[in-house]
Amino acid sequence: MSTSASGTSHHSLSVPHLAGLFGGAICIAFAPIFTVLAGNKGEVGMLDAAFWRVFLGAVTMGLVLGGQAIFKNRSLTAEKASQPAIGVDGEPLGERAHWGWWWLPGVFFAGDFAVWHYSFVHTSVANSTLLANTAIVIVTVFAWLVWKEKITRKFVGGALLAFVGAIALMISSAHREPPVAGNPVFGDVLALATAFFYASYQLSMKWYRQRRSATLLMFWASAVSAAILLPIALWHSDRFLSVSAEGWWSLIGLGAISHAGGQGLIAWSLGGLRASVATVGLLLQPVATALLGASILGQPLVGLQIAGGAVVLIGLFIAVRGRAR
Repeated sequence: MSTSASGTSHHSLSVPHLAGLFGGAICIAFAPIFTVLAGNKGEVGMLDAAFWRVFLGAVTMGLVLGGQAIFKNRSLTAEKASQPAIGVDGEPLGERAHWGWWWLPGVFFAGDFAVWHYSFVHTSVANSTLLANTAIVIVTVFAWLVWKEKITRKFVGGALLAFVGAIALMISSAHREPPVAGNPVFGDVLALATAFFYASYQLSMKWYRQRRSATLLMFWASAVSAAILLPIALWHSDRFLSVSAEGWWSLIGLGAISHAGGQGLIAWSLGGLRASVATVGLLLQPVATALLGASILGQPLVGLQIAGGAVVLIGLFIAVRGRAR
């Protein structure tokens, strides 16, 4: 471990931030579990659960933003009172250039959750979560093509290995029964489509995150996503409101714990961790989801599925390590 002349470590690892990262990953790992339980216990459709996720998440984050605004208003001094009003994102309230910051991530967020939740009908939560996490590769390739960021041979090798693992997962789906109905391979394709939506969401968030707070961006992304998903949820024939207390608790857990809590913990942890460490640490999420799906939802893991999932995770790990030159 190298240190500066003052003795301060350049590579010190913040244990609280690392714990926050793992806690956030576990919270998000429960998202598919809460979604399927809401459907099983409360007979809520998967697209309806997607709406409740972002709506309840937006409500939770809105309360957090309100608390932050009250705290900041109370801490204003007489000297600051004469300065321009500052919003919760740290920018003067009169400066609102680039209005896409509040609606564009929300559009991608809506596509992400609509496609991902619908994949739970066709394929296992393990496959769906593993394949959706290939967004890491898509984000890096975009940054290489558009933003001219450099990539290494190690990243290319890891990405190809993850691709091989994804093929193995889809082959395993061809020989398994769907969790509810439909075609497991089609569910895997939906999960890969989720990766493109999630990568687009990450890229738009990264662009606007340079000038706005993570909490504010996540609130507006969730609110816009809820506005888009509401008519879709009401349009199709599945049940919109849960018929049981267990179903409502699953929806509340989905919105407050998985969405707001998980995303919030991860956003906070990124302030004290290197991006490469954070991205590798988040690979805990698909592993946890696979284990939770097997133990809680009764979705057993078969041999080829385990092997393909392991190859995907190893490939993503190598790709992430190769991305951080």
